[in-house]
Amino acid sequence: MLKQGLVQVYTGKTDEMNLAHIGLSLRATGQSLRTFIMGFLPHPFIDTEDRALSFLKPNVVVERLPLKHIPSDEKLRGSDIDKINKSFEHIQEIIFSGTFDVIILEGFNQVVDMGIIPVSKIIKLIKKKPANVELVLTGRNAAGEIIEQADLVTEMVEHKREEGAWKIDGSSQEGCVGVITGNGKGKTTYCLGRAMFFAANGIPSSILQFIKSPQAYGEVIAIKKFPNLDIKTMGEGFIFGSSKPSKKHIEAARGAWETCLRDIFSLKFRLVVLDEINTATHLGLVHPDRVREMMFLKPRGLHLILSGRNAHPEMEEHASAVFEMREVKHPFHKGIQARRGIEF
Repeated sequence: MLKQGLVQVYTGKTDEMNLAHIGLSLRATGQSLRTFIMGFLPHPFIDTEDRALSFLKPNVVVERLPLKHIPSDEKLRGSDIDKINKSFEHIQEIIFSGTFDVIILEGFNQVVDMGIIPVSKIIKLIKKKPANVELVLTGRNAAGEIIEQADLVTEMVEHKREEGAWKIDGSSQEGCVGVITGNGKGKTTYCLGRAMFFAANGIPSSILQFIKSPQAYGEVIAIKKFPNLDIKTMGEGFIFGSSKPSKKHIEAARGAWETCLRDIFSLKFRLVVLDEINTATHLGLVHPDRVREMMFLKPRGLHLILSGRNAHPEMEEHASAVFEMREVKHPFHKGIQARRGIEF
């Protein structure tokens, strides 16, 4: 059970699906938290998402609205609006039942933006929800009133996406390089969600964490449930207030880089996530020239994701896609520390 549950909002203007909430469900599972996901709107990757989340049973329960019409600029049919309203009533019952620690309303921001659920209803729910329940709202165009009430808000900004290269489920045969950066929360959990999608589709994937030290993080525990997915934490912990990394951080980064190259050129994996490599490069733990060289020499069919704040401009220039997780609100500024199952 969570001691302190907050309200998170993941939003933005891009059509790219933010998978941070999928990675969050993995992390929560590893710390024995229970997650309920309600999918309000259809999207092209539902089958892949449900397959990925199925590995997290019984800790993760998913329900979806059987809408007959996929909304675009058109209005939803009356029968679909009724389903959405009934599902919102159902969600309120679940939130107050005490059965789940994390409640994720996928695509809910768009439902509110379309005027189907009044903003006042979700504000009332936020104010009345149990203190130990984490409420996560996702989707484009989050309402300003909801952002005002939330504890954490991240806006996903698309800076670059080459046509046909950045397939979220790994269906593109030619590998591409993606950069996930920014000062907002959700970079690592987005990458976890992306790797879960690839693994669920039978694509061997590896996650190497450059800064996190080897500990029983939620994702490290829960990822054992997945076939086709491997994770290694190879750092010495986060570096705060130091312009010169210690010898142990330098040695750990050197070992992580050597492991990274082995994974990339082994031909064993089709996706390699270098989590916090941008941070390692920014701090001088890994030279950017080496990363750039690796980007050009990697196997053609390998997908590569470079995550972490302060991405190097050359990495962004040569990437197929660049997404920024922009901080709008963060609970750290309120003195709220990292919580087991949510942040680690």
